Amino acid sequence: MIDPQTFAKRQMELTAEFAKYVLDHPEVDESLPDDAYIYFHVESDPEFNEYSQHLAERREREDGVVAVCVRLKGLAPPQGSRLIDPQIIASPNVA
Repeated sequence: MIDPQTFAKRQMELTAEFAKYVLDHPEVDESLPDDAYIYFHVESDPEFNEYSQHLAERREREDGVVAVCVRLKGLAPPQGSRLIDPQIIASPNVA
């Protein structure tokens, strides 16, 4: 089974990316049940998926929440800087 720290790090990363996605696609937020428990299923990560689903099922059973699965193939590589054509100019006083 996946290490809990590894799971937590991955879960936080996916949650942050899903939040960005929802900001860009507000209709998704409108389609989610209130107080839903969002969990992720990543195509290439069976250990993560098993633990993620286990936690979701436990939340449904113990807390009575509706669990919603977000299935995805993975994450795109992080983009670099958003600066446009930066120019780096050294101070003439620096030797």
